[in-house]
Order: sequence, then C-alpha cells, then structure tokens
Amino acid sequence: MIEAKDIKRTFLMGKVEVQALKGVSLNIEKGEFVAIVGSSGSGKTTMLNQLGILDTPSSGQIIIDSTNVSELSDREKIRFRLNNLGYVFQDYALIPTLTAHENVYLPLMMQGYPQKELEEKATNILEAVGLSERMHHLPSEMSGGQQQRVSIARALVHEPKIIFADEPCANLDSTASRQVLELFSDFNKKNEQTIVMVTHEEWHLDYVDRVITLKDGMMAD
Repeated sequence: MIEAKDIKRTFLMGKVEVQALKGVSLNIEKGEFVAIVGSSGSGKTTMLNQLGILDTPSSGQIIIDSTNVSELSDREKIRFRLNNLGYVFQDYALIPTLTAHENVYLPLMMQGYPQKELEEKATNILEAVGLSERMHHLPSEMSGGQQQRVSIARALVHEPKIIFADEPCANLDSTASRQVLELFSDFNKKNEQTIVMVTHEEWHLDYVDRVITLKDGMMAD
C-alpha cells in the first residue's frame, strides 16, 4: 500500500540546514495498523507528513497504491489526498462553528456528493463511532474524547485507503485514549483499514500490528 524509498527531508533554520530525515525506506502493507515511534526530534511526525503527502521530501520517492505521488502536481496531490487519504490530528482540527454532523460530511461535500447522500453517510459513521446523540452539537459542547471521535468519523467517512494519525491521543486522558485506539483497532480488523499512527506512549503499541522506530532521522535497528 505504501512504499517509501530513501526519503530525505532538510529544513532551513535561519542559515543552518537541519536534516530531519536522512534516507528512510519502508513498506506498509494493505490492512496494517502501524505505529511510528521515536524520541522527540527523531523525525516521526516529519515522516508521517511525507507519507501523508502533507509535505514534500527533499529527495526520494513515495508510492501509494501503485501511484508515485512524488511525481504529482500540487493540484493532483490535493485530489489524491481528498479521494484516498484520511487524517486525524492531536488537536482534532474541527471547524468550531459547524456541528459534528457538518464537520464529518465536509470531505464528502468537497467531493461533490449530493446533500442527501452525504448527510446519510455522515450519520452512519457517527453512529459507528458512538456519537449518534451528539450529532448536532458543536465541538465546544463535546469532551476532548468526543471531539477526537468526530475527527475519526470525518477521516473515515469517504472510505479512504489509508488513515494517518499524528499523536491522536496526546490531549486525551487514558479512558478516552483507549476508546480512540479501540475504534482504530475495530476499523482496522473489520474493514482491513490501513492505519499509520505516530505515538509516544508505549502502551498504545498493544493495539498495533507493527512498530517502526526512528532515531535521529533514520530507521533504528
């Protein structure tokens, strides 16, 4: 599903070049639930951003489902993300003036779905994540765990091939974190949903199939 070949990423900090990734190569199979781990500054979020086409590597290639996304134009990358990928962020990234239902069907609206169909799909996925009773609430009217479940529903509503999650439990207590991880695990097992998650919590690794460890911008042994 994902093949990364010799990914390097250099950032310019003032006049100093900082090499965040120093030639990372990896493969992720369809239906895998993979965690990327490493200490602060190891390059794990930078790597997730490369795999999720949220950033462009300085060199190297990324192939997703047989498409070399490194060769796509900016417009093509936007379309590819919209049609194939879903994202869950640690800060939820919900639009505060929209209800849970509206936040979830936004990707479908951008894809051009008819209103009736997108509302039905959003309803179904919110029910699947246990939020049918909070559907018409604003983010400010929900707990952190509920907001993150809305974020997961939004990421899943268009049935993406891959979910990228960057520290999805960072702002949650242990109970809400377990609920989020169990949701990921359920969708991974029942729907063969490919999930790539960055985390720093060791106990989160109980939920994943495989762990990829980065150290100083490289794959750790």
